[in-house]
Amino acid sequence: MTQTPEDYLQSPLNFDDLANLLAPLGTLNSPSELHGLLCGKLAGGAQLTEINWLLDAVEFLDFIAAPDEHVRHALSRLYHSTASQLQGELNLKLMLPDDDNLISERVRALSEWCHGFLSGFGSVDHQGKREISEEAEEMLHDLADIVQIQADDEEAEPGAEADYMEVTEYVRVVVSSLYFEFAADPATVPDPSTTAPVSHQLH
Repeated sequence: MTQTPEDYLQSPLNFDDLANLLAPLGTLNSPSELHGLLCGKLAGGAQLTEINWLLDAVEFLDFIAAPDEHVRHALSRLYHSTASQLQGELNLKLMLPDDDNLISERVRALSEWCHGFLSGFGSVDHQGKREISEEAEEMLHDLADIVQIQADDEEAEPGAEADYMEVTEYVRVVVSSLYFEFAADPATVPDPSTTAPVSHQLH
């Protein structure tokens, strides 16, 4: 079956794809932190259009070299696929290094992801919308605790892999829960399937 442009935009990027695109540009933050930022904004209920996301991403990454069309298209694709995943309960895939990488690298990336999420979520003005529940506050504190987790570069301790998977799954559940608490109103969530690609507008 031929993939349509809409299907392509909503197909997820993996960590290595985006890291390889960003590495030559001297970006300030990692792909994991960037994806966390996007998820935080969307889960917080930000009325984030694709063009606004592209501008936010460029500012956040603080490129040394100017991003080319391939990078802008990848950032656009990240926006569409993430918004689509969040709208499907528990379908979100965190942008983290794959299992071939050292556990210490994956733990570091998960910490960066959570840091980005908290930055994105905190950037959304919730005043006048809805009060943050006690349960949501606890989940945000849990993410802040995960930011502080560190792993040695030495050989992983027994059980480290299972612990990492458990924490990663918990983060997914937290993000989905926050999304449905703060952003599930269709009136406040842009539908990526109806948003035309605008990456060509950034030059």
